[in-house]
Amino acid sequence: MIDVTAAIIRNGDKVLICQRPRGKNCELLWEFPGGKIEPGETDEQCLIRECQEELGIIIKVLSLFSEVTFDYPQRTVHINFYICEIVDGTLQKKEHNDIRWASPDQFYKFDFCPADNEVISSIKNEILNL
Repeated sequence: MIDVTAAIIRNGDKVLICQRPRGKNCELLWEFPGGKIEPGETDEQCLIRECQEELGIIIKVLSLFSEVTFDYPQRTVHINFYICEIVDGTLQKKEHNDIRWASPDQFYKFDFCPADNEVISSIKNEILNL
């Protein structure tokens, strides 16, 4: 089991989504930013580190939104999704193939990683009410 965190970063009625790079698992599929938790790291520390390393932004973690355990053919991942906000920095595409702000109503236009797909309907139903 791989423990992962993901950030649901809002900007008005839009949410930040990132397209995975070529050559990695789920290449060119879309996801919510985040990554694997390092030994001794909390979920919050992981999200802050990953967003700074991959996107050039500092985030504030506000609250746990959802948990998903998903069985991929080669591994099982457990992802904690958190509501976050940007507190500093300018968004940069350091790791991902692309990054976009998209409203939940536009998510159908993007092919998401299977584990991230598990929270799409919850985001559509709840995120804009938070």
